[in-house]
Amino acid sequence: MREINVNTSKGYRILIGSNLRYEIGTLIESFQFNKVAIITDENVANFYLDDVTHALSPHVSTVNYVVQAGERSKSFAEFERIQQFLLDEQLDRNSAVLALGGGVVGDLAGFVASTYMRGIGFIQMPSTLLAHDSSVGGKVAINLSNVKNVIGQFYQPDLVIYDQVMLATLSDREFRSGLAEVIKHGFIQNGSLLESLLNKSQISIHDPDFSNILEDSIHVKREIVENDERESNIRQYLNLGHTLGHAIESVYSSYSLTHGESVMIGILFDLYVSDLENERGQSNLLNQSLIDWLTSLGYKLTINDWESEKLIKSMLADKKNDNQQIALILLTTYGNPYVKHFDQKVIESYLEGFISYISQTPNVKALC
Repeated sequence: MREINVNTSKGYRILIGSNLRYEIGTLIESFQFNKVAIITDENVANFYLDDVTHALSPHVSTVNYVVQAGERSKSFAEFERIQQFLLDEQLDRNSAVLALGGGVVGDLAGFVASTYMRGIGFIQMPSTLLAHDSSVGGKVAINLSNVKNVIGQFYQPDLVIYDQVMLATLSDREFRSGLAEVIKHGFIQNGSLLESLLNKSQISIHDPDFSNILEDSIHVKREIVENDERESNIRQYLNLGHTLGHAIESVYSSYSLTHGESVMIGILFDLYVSDLENERGQSNLLNQSLIDWLTSLGYKLTINDWESEKLIKSMLADKKNDNQQIALILLTTYGNPYVKHFDQKVIESYLEGFISYISQTPNVKALC
């Protein structure tokens, strides 16, 4: 078992290893919680809920709450139902919520934990590669009117337990979704992570060095969070690709796109704008070699029916914006990100150019 310490306002440990779900009772024993509510979704429950419940039962009383899988569960209605459940089950300020699942479960369960009785214990147990990013850093939230994570706050967990064996049940699509966040960390960090990724034609959990890639990615997130816990400065860099990515998730929600699939298109858009803003010429960050590499990993990098007006409207609701100017995370070079705000008309022009570019690029497949 490996351990990463996160030194924020409330310090905590990230534990990484195999079959840690069977040890969870011992791992949380020092917190002396009197009851733990396990919040998970229907997919994860089928694989891991019994394991976690049985591992906890000799150490602490547990109750379980299972939500529908997907973004729709990050709603006020589900939030209220879980709060009522905790109240009915008589959880108190010495109790804890355990988020067993991916990013949706972590966001929702964390927001519940942060608000129930003004805050109770919170354990993150991510079951997806995507959640290796979202489970670290204390962002918890729910959605409102198809705007992602607009109701939320910062609430650091007491502990993050990452059982890598649980990644084995991910579909290829869900694995790619999480890998997008790993690749994002490579773009914003100037070092070995990006180099090790670009040298691979295929990436899977079975790679001998995948554990090292995962830890390197977590360390990128940890370092940024420690230096800017409440996203007043450099933590915004972690939103590379997320302005357009979140808009794509919202506008095309009926297609059940994954977060990472959408963000990857958003990353390419940010690179496209970066090249134009920095007049990079022949040394463009967005180039055929990068697109071919991403395509070889299975990413679909365009959309058949671009709804530009709807996308712009959604981007105007992004949390990073200032005075109705749309915020993008741009790069001068790999590893050197910065934030820039744009008028709506400028973004409209850039989006039109990007759509034309990516639609004409060879070998690119459509996401929807």
